[in-house]
Amino acid sequence: MDGFVQTQPESSGEASSPNMAPTAPSPREPHGAALERIGDELRTMAAAMVTKTDLLVLTTTIQDALRAEMAGIRAEVTAQTGRIQELEQSQGTHAARHQATDTALARQGELLLHMRRSVEDLDNRSRRCNIRVQGVHEHEGGGRRHHGHSN
Repeated sequence: MDGFVQTQPESSGEASSPNMAPTAPSPREPHGAALERIGDELRTMAAAMVTKTDLLVLTTTIQDALRAEMAGIRAEVTAQTGRIQELEQSQGTHAARHQATDTALARQGELLLHMRRSVEDLDNRSRRCNIRVQGVHEHEGGGRRHHGHSN
């Protein structure tokens, strides 16, 4: 092929393009040999060209590789989908527990406030001098006796 594309010696004095076939056979080479050489080069080029069968084989190979890749990606997506569903369920469970804990904490806060008010009320009542204990007799005269005080 290199001989076909290379510049041939000029035969008529005109400059020929290196990409053009010579218009006349080289004086060094007979017509039959030049044609045979060109025919051999054309057969070599034709054998090296990609054929429809080659393209079909290549296309099939690429399609098979893409199918295998897509199957792998589908498997990964399916696995990730399963993990996401598990995480969403877990998150739902934790959210329900969190809500239950918040509700219990609020209820305990209410109970603590109620108990604090009850303790304050009992403390205030215990400081008053109007507690009467049943079953204990009061002194005559209707008044109670205070320790440390003289009447």
